[in-house]
Amino acid sequence: MPKVVKINHFGDAEVMVITEEENAAVRDGEARIEHIAVGLNYLDVMHRQGHYPLPLPTGLGVAGCGVIREIRSDSSELAVGDLVAYAGIPPGSYAEQRVVPADRLVKLPPDIEPAVAAAALQHGITAAFLIKDVFHVARGDLVLVHAAAGGVGTILCQWAKAIGATVIGTVGNREKVSHALAHGCDHVIVSTLENVAERVRAITGGRGVNVAYDSVGADTFESSLNSLAFRGMLVSFGSASGDPSPVPVGDLAEVGSVYLTRPRFIHYTRARSDLLRYATAFFEKIREGLNVPIGQTYKIDDIVRAHKDVESRKTKGSSVIAF
Repeated sequence: MPKVVKINHFGDAEVMVITEEENAAVRDGEARIEHIAVGLNYLDVMHRQGHYPLPLPTGLGVAGCGVIREIRSDSSELAVGDLVAYAGIPPGSYAEQRVVPADRLVKLPPDIEPAVAAAALQHGITAAFLIKDVFHVARGDLVLVHAAAGGVGTILCQWAKAIGATVIGTVGNREKVSHALAHGCDHVIVSTLENVAERVRAITGGRGVNVAYDSVGADTFESSLNSLAFRGMLVSFGSASGDPSPVPVGDLAEVGSVYLTRPRFIHYTRARSDLLRYATAFFEKIREGLNVPIGQTYKIDDIVRAHKDVESRKTKGSSVIAF
């Protein structure tokens, strides 16, 4: 029987247990995937901790890549034997096999490595809608990206740089500075050692940035807000350090009539056409030279250590669990 990671209650990394389960039945509109690799995201840690409560017991993991072994769908797009990837679906990808909604599957082009798709499709699609539709980055824009050495940050910085933006990245320690500079950043701020907003003002000649992409949350929210130019936008798309405190609407006027948005993956990919549009844009960026470094590869038996590495900010780039 296939191995699967489950939790019966929320908590630290040790609450994850590896068990074996019978294959779930495939219903109409679904497909059974035999995984080659699955992605490891900070979102998985937050699910495990109960930050975003899930019905228990539950699996973990929202992204993966593998081969269709069974499918029940009216669509002619996909067939048994196809290599596919998925991201942003209900947790459960930490498993040798799983059943997923067929309309969430993206057929993998032959020039895209399965491990890259598993590790980074979630990150790549996120970067695509952040940079194209949440705030349309243009040549000459000044962009701040928190967690610039992380999975989304590594892609987002390169993408913005390729457009012609000036990219300022923040990292949590000096060891990650070289990674950020090698992946799109013009300037790097070590957020634990420097005042981010003051450094941003110094770098931009007092102007501030057009957009701040913040996946960290509570620890960086204020510095993001204070780094914005007049009528700039704060895109708060994650809360690795916890949710930011509520902001009185008047404060947005006080710091320069700025905008604040909280985009969610599912809201930007609800339509299959949008899911495929963002995935295609990500694949095209890879062909154009965007580098998707897989900094860490784990086995499913190493899942506790993998989560501890993510939580302690030891990881760089994307992480993957290979089968």
